Amino acid sequence: TKLPAQLDAKLGDLDTANAVRPTIISPTDEWCRKRMASLLSKEPETMTLGTEELRGEKQRAFELLDALTRSGALLVEDAALHVVIGATHTFDKGLVDTVVMDNVNPIIQVERSSLIMSSTVMGVPPARLVKTEHLPRLQAGTPALFVGDAADEARALSGLQE
Repeated sequence: TKLPAQLDAKLGDLDTANAVRPTIISPTDEWCRKRMASLLSKEPETMTLGTEELRGEKQRAFELLDALTRSGALLVEDAALHVVIGATHTFDKGLVDTVVMDNVNPIIQVERSSLIMSSTVMGVPPARLVKTEHLPRLQAGTPALFVGDAADEARALSGLQE
């Protein structure tokens, strides 16, 4: 729940174009489920799940998790939780007008936005997310991302490359 606020703060500080907007991802009311009826089945069965079926499947999944962990008495190690955060990068003008009229490279803007979001989500400086051969180009195009500790680390990484 803290991540969206952190992303907004970082994008507000570092995204000079103010081009990234939050995107609401709304799943549909019906889902399509494919599964094997048994271990010996040849073809998967397909079923459309409505709101009530989805609610029942969710309840069964939590009951299974509860049974496997003995109501939380056993730890679940090496588990992964995947979270999807949607964002849309927009331009004030069309792509050609951005390049020709504003003399702005849209790829640099998208790279900057991607680095801001990636470094925030991963909790590491942007320099650690970039191959060392691309650091000089990115530092020239987005110098604000590489100030302070991140800049020192980027210089250290560049020194290792030489």
